[in-house]
This record gives sequence, C-alpha cells and structure tokens, in this order.
Amino acid sequence: MNKKTDLRILRTKQSIRKAFYELIQEKGYEAITIQDIADRAMINRNTFYLHYPNKPDLLDTCMNELLSELKDAVVLCPISMNPFSISILETVMQTVLEHISLNTTFYYAMLIEEKSIYQFRAKMENIIKNKLNEGWNPDLVNAPLAISKELLLEYLVSAFMGIVIWWIKNDQHLPANEISSQFSRIVAYGHLKAAGIPVEDEYSPER
Repeated sequence: MNKKTDLRILRTKQSIRKAFYELIQEKGYEAITIQDIADRAMINRNTFYLHYPNKPDLLDTCMNELLSELKDAVVLCPISMNPFSISILETVMQTVLEHISLNTTFYYAMLIEEKSIYQFRAKMENIIKNKLNEGWNPDLVNAPLAISKELLLEYLVSAFMGIVIWWIKNDQHLPANEISSQFSRIVAYGHLKAAGIPVEDEYSPER
C-alpha cells in the first residue's frame, strides 16, 4: 500500500468519524443509520463497510482511540498527593481540558447529549481516578487518611467531571488554565474559603 493510498484511507476514516459525531449531536446515537453516516461523509455504504463492520464497532473504535489519547496526555502529568500540591491537580485538569478543546465535537457528543454514552463517561472517569490514585504512594504516607480514600477519590472525580461537562456545555467560555486554577483552589481550601465567603463556625472533628 503506497503513501497516497494510506492518506486516502486516513481521510476517509476522519470523514466518517466527523460525520458520526455530528449526527450523534443532532439526533442521538440510536437514531443514526449507516446510510446517514455515509451521506454526511459523502461516501457510499460499501466504503463505510470497508473500514467498519457496523455502527457499534465504529463507536468502540472512536471511544477507545479518543480515550487512549487522553490517557497518554494525562500519564505525562506529574502527580503526588503527599504533601498535596495545588499546582499538580491544576496541571492534570488543564491537560484534560486542553485535550478536550482539540476534540470538542467528539466530547460534546459523548458527554452532553441527552442520550449520552455512559460507557464513555465511565471509562474517562476511571482514567482520572487512576491518575489521582497514583498520588497516594503508601511508602510516602506518614499517617492514614482521616476519611475513606475511596470516598475521597469518588468526590474528586465527580467534581472534576462535573466541571468538565459544565465547561463543554458553556462553549468553553473560560480559559482552561483559569478553570483549572479555580477548581484546584476549591479542592484545596473548600468552596467557601476559595470563594472568599466568611465561615462563622468551622467544623471540629472533636465535637
């Protein structure tokens, strides 16, 4: 296979995937037909089947490739939770947001639509959770956590994903570095202190 043929195949696959995600946004995954994708990508059905046997295979391929890119980007982030560093969490979130900004149509289709593909979200959450979990190295922890580690990870990942989805829904109206900085301060100081709201009576675990 020569280079020209390779490029033609690559362009065809890109056209198919672009059409697929646009259609998910417009009508939802379940309503899309192979003919819809072929028409939008300006190819015939036989060309589609040369690359993907069916719609579920196309979905799986798209999800796995996108998540693999995300994982590769996040893996490069430094991570340590002992002692906690605001800048580290900020780096992780900014990396995720910058990756999303390069693939906005894909992520919007996967995370925002009414019939969003929850399998994609669950896999994305696991990537974030595993990265944060790396930060708690048992050899570096001098004392046990004061709360359940599992609960803490669930809280962080849920908040993280909530911000990501909110950011996509609102057309990325704030820069990735600003979102990342503010989110990291909320995690580090709590939402009231991070917002500059006075706290009358702080919680004491001895009460």
